[in-house]
Amino acid sequence: MTFQDRLEQQMKATSIKGIDIVNKLNVSKGTVSQWRNGVTKPGGENAIRLAKFLRCNLTWLIEGKGSPNKNLELELGPDLRGKAPLISWVQAGKWKEIDVNMIREDVGITYYQHTANVSDDSFALRVKGDSMTSNTGGKSIPEGSVIIVDPNLSAEHGKVVVARLEDSNEATLKQLVIDGGSKYLKPFNNSYPTMPINGNCTIIGVVKQVIQDF
Repeated sequence: MTFQDRLEQQMKATSIKGIDIVNKLNVSKGTVSQWRNGVTKPGGENAIRLAKFLRCNLTWLIEGKGSPNKNLELELGPDLRGKAPLISWVQAGKWKEIDVNMIREDVGITYYQHTANVSDDSFALRVKGDSMTSNTGGKSIPEGSVIIVDPNLSAEHGKVVVARLEDSNEATLKQLVIDGGSKYLKPFNNSYPTMPINGNCTIIGVVKQVIQDF
């Protein structure tokens, strides 16, 4: 069985069409057509992502060795979507004003890879303090965690946001609560107060992922 035969077999088994592969892997229709016609094979990251999308063994798909599902979980890693620069809370507070390209051009900047579906303008922050560490067993974002924040998402009720109060030069992390016509910043730790933000706050971005190092 050739690569194109295995590809077609797995596409049929998973009800995945060529255009689905184009959209998922962000490759051209011509590239997928060449794979399906046996002109070329995917390599590197494209091969890994294709095998994951088709839910099959990478070695079986590309080389024809083994079985379609053997060691599937061992071979397929997380679907990394990008990387975000780790910035300070002061920089986050000024994110709408600073030159983002200068941040990206800083050779000393640390980047965090993530699996979040976020825009290219997203950034990372390391959580300080315990205001978002729940002491009641609910949702919790402990100190030291790294959060991935998208400044292009709309802040809605219940979302965890990064915001800056007018009397502060750095951002803060809280849950946005909208009750009637009023808005509040609520900590997960009920030892801290809930703060009304009617006109005295700028929402910087919405948290899409929490990364914890152990």
